[in-house]
Amino acid sequence: MKYPVVILAALFLSWPTGSEGAEPTVLVTREDAAAARRVVEAFHEVLLGCMKEADTLGFRGRYDRIFVALGESFDLPLMARAALGSTWKELTDEELDDFVDLSRRLSATRYADNFDSYEGQRFKTRQEKPAARGTILVMTELVQPDDDDVRFDYRLRKVKDQWRIIDIQLNSMISELAVRRGQYRSVVKREGFPRLVEVIESKIEELSSE
Repeated sequence: MKYPVVILAALFLSWPTGSEGAEPTVLVTREDAAAARRVVEAFHEVLLGCMKEADTLGFRGRYDRIFVALGESFDLPLMARAALGSTWKELTDEELDDFVDLSRRLSATRYADNFDSYEGQRFKTRQEKPAARGTILVMTELVQPDDDDVRFDYRLRKVKDQWRIIDIQLNSMISELAVRRGQYRSVVKREGFPRLVEVIESKIEELSSE
């Protein structure tokens, strides 16, 4: 399993990471916290299943399962817009929809490529707590028998009465979305939005070849 690479180049929202103490929090109920936790744990179950059945499923099988799970667990439109920054305002509705789908395919491809074997790993949920702007943090760990455990902190917000993941931090330091946003802005600034689409499509093709 090549797993830590997922975080360094995977998903999606640049929420503040070092100054949340100054941000107001919104009270959430125990039911909200439990619902957010279920979303994260359901996603983990998909990843763990892909790891355990990696050889049987193959890359395509893992990709298909994760592609569906991303749609059920993540707020993909918000993440895509946040990753693009102000660029998304310049796009047509069709272009934005296409970019949301492209981002989803990239994420599914990266997860399928990285979560490709099982060596006794398991996910453990540590706690949930309210966070800035009405979000909830679900703090988890990937327990690895033969390696250091890795911490994943998921931030979720409520979308149409459903809790959805909007960002993930690795070991409380690296925001997936902040990384992606920096990469995307750099490409768009230098070469424009069409070039960004080409770069992402090329990466998907590269990772899809087993």
